[in-house]
Amino acid sequence: MSRTCDFALSCLIVAWTFAASAQSAEPKTPSSRPEAAVESLYRQVVRRAPSGLLEGADKEIFAPYLSSALRRKMDVAAACYSDWLRQNKGQPVKAPFAWSEFGLFSGGNERTSPASFHIENIHKTNAGPFRIAVSMSYRPVDGSGSWHVIDSVIREDGRFVVDEVIFPKEEAESEYTLSGILSEGCKGPHWVDLR
Repeated sequence: MSRTCDFALSCLIVAWTFAASAQSAEPKTPSSRPEAAVESLYRQVVRRAPSGLLEGADKEIFAPYLSSALRRKMDVAAACYSDWLRQNKGQPVKAPFAWSEFGLFSGGNERTSPASFHIENIHKTNAGPFRIAVSMSYRPVDGSGSWHVIDSVIREDGRFVVDEVIFPKEEAESEYTLSGILSEGCKGPHWVDLR
């Protein structure tokens, strides 16, 4: 009996070692291809539904998917928000920032918490970045249907990262970008409300 158990255990160890080495042959970095970086990002978007500026755990989780330029824009938006708070200290006023109730990677309103996503297409622009269209679907409680965004993806430090999110034109509104939303009402880190 002991010899049978030893043999079975040896077989199990060999099988596990073979499976582990086969898995290690697959690329470990989700950003080794532009679409893989976007797929990995949107798995986190569906799981975490980030809304507003990234803070705490969300900031740590999403930062590796973003270009250094886009992370700087988010930091400047946070500084502008701090300036707005300073200017409105003690006043019961709702913050006028578009990003405050906005899914940075998915859109506003009921689009902050997509139920699912899929990559629609990938286009390499002449200027260099990839433009990757991502389709998302509503959660059942938010209605039916889908919408899409376009991620501009660049190579930075040997990996692919999102440099911009484009929200295409719809019936009632024009096309806008994440960078535009982050800077609305701000002049750099200062709140000036240019509306």
